[in-house]
Amino acid sequence: MTARARSRARKGDGDLLADQILDAAEALLVERGSVEAVSIREVARRVGVTSPAIYLHFADKEDLFYQCCRRGFANLASRMEAVRGEGSSLDQLRRLGRAYVEFGLKKGSQYRVIFGGVPPHPAHSDDPGDLPGVRAFEILLETVGSGIAAGEFRDDLDPVALAVAVWSAVHGAVLILLSKDATHDAVPIPDSAAVVDAVLGVVGSGVRS
Repeated sequence: MTARARSRARKGDGDLLADQILDAAEALLVERGSVEAVSIREVARRVGVTSPAIYLHFADKEDLFYQCCRRGFANLASRMEAVRGEGSSLDQLRRLGRAYVEFGLKKGSQYRVIFGGVPPHPAHSDDPGDLPGVRAFEILLETVGSGIAAGEFRDDLDPVALAVAVWSAVHGAVLILLSKDATHDAVPIPDSAAVVDAVLGVVGSGVRS
């Protein structure tokens, strides 16, 4: 199939092509290490379309990578929403932590993109609620706030600070586990389940009232 044919997607195929473009942009960003090192032409070539076809879906290169970031955080938030469920706030927090680490390990490329320094796009920066990562953090903050209100968590802790601390703990676990192959045998990192359980155990012991 030629680039010209691919650029003329059938009616209803626009979302599919947009996802393919985002997939290609994510992969190139991970390979090159920065937005500046990736061109629209390279993204188009990898997808098999012409460069103008990219602009049918994204305003410019910055918008393309911003949407990569938004999609990644939306996927993360969706997974967190799905596992939070019922039960104590501590149980919910543990499930959220496991889902977070699982997402980071299974979607390593996407995870690296959403935390890879993609700058906000001017078209979206006026609405804080529209920024990537907001919903994922809100889920964590709601869980922490409920735990404090119910007397499960210490009431001397600021809920925002606590939510940031929990996020930092699981984020650090993901980064270390993603680098496990690079460390080879130099650092005897255990399997992901053991690391996650240890991190969440430390978090739990620190927040319980």
